[in-house]
Amino acid sequence: WLPQTREIAWPMSVERIVALGRLPYLARGARLSPADQSAVDAALTRMGLQNYRTRLATALSGGEQARVLIARTLAQDTPLLMADEPIAGLDPAAQIATLQVFETLAQEGRAVLTSLHDLSLAGRYCTRLILMGAGQIIADGTPDQILTAERLEEVFHLRANVVPTPHGPLVQPLGVIQ
Repeated sequence: WLPQTREIAWPMSVERIVALGRLPYLARGARLSPADQSAVDAALTRMGLQNYRTRLATALSGGEQARVLIARTLAQDTPLLMADEPIAGLDPAAQIATLQVFETLAQEGRAVLTSLHDLSLAGRYCTRLILMGAGQIIADGTPDQILTAERLEEVFHLRANVVPTPHGPLVQPLGVIQ
């Protein structure tokens, strides 16, 4: 589980923060096994943080800290990853890299459940979308079924141009409907 709120409270190394994802597998007071260290290394690699491992996580930018916390979640190596707005605050390249990591996890047979507000990225990287409005499920289906101009107007009061592309629907917000 990766919550939307991100806080790294203690000045610990990036590697140590990511290693916290292995705690559920360790006996009390035990050290990381070679398999645990391998999971940490793989998570650092997936998130492009290999060169950050000895840096203090609290000294990193907000986007870099977000990537560290995503890596910590990946180090848990679970069959289900749930993430609430994992790409919020990341630069565009880091957003895409993160969603590519999630896409790879899904291709490896894991389930990835995430909330996203970037509709174009949701349309590109998600195989199924659940559209919610006013706390209710409004629609459930493929990106092409869900991301329509009519539905965006109905749910978000948003006038948008939705362009089909080979990579999924591209949503261009045009204005708010009063």
